[in-house]
Amino acid sequence: MFKTAKKIIRNMVMIFKEEKRIPIPAPINAPELLKNKVALITGGSGGIGCAMAESFLKSGAKVIIAGTSEEKLRSCCEKINGGGLAFHT
Repeated sequence: MFKTAKKIIRNMVMIFKEEKRIPIPAPINAPELLKNKVALITGGSGGIGCAMAESFLKSGAKVIIAGTSEEKLRSCCEKINGGGLAFHT
């Protein structure tokens, strides 16, 4: 009987938790969302900046990444596009 009550309570808790979830809509045309736009990302040599650059590229934007470490910027460019991005110092 204790196991059954515990199961019922657990299910009720899960139902209440699920009600608080809010779906995040994704655009239908994501690859063309930023087509013909240019994004300048400062602090792009860090993890968040590099991830933002990758996201902007996937959305169709041309991306300029700026940062303080040339080595980290090169690493970010290689990570994003396998080194196929132009790198200027």
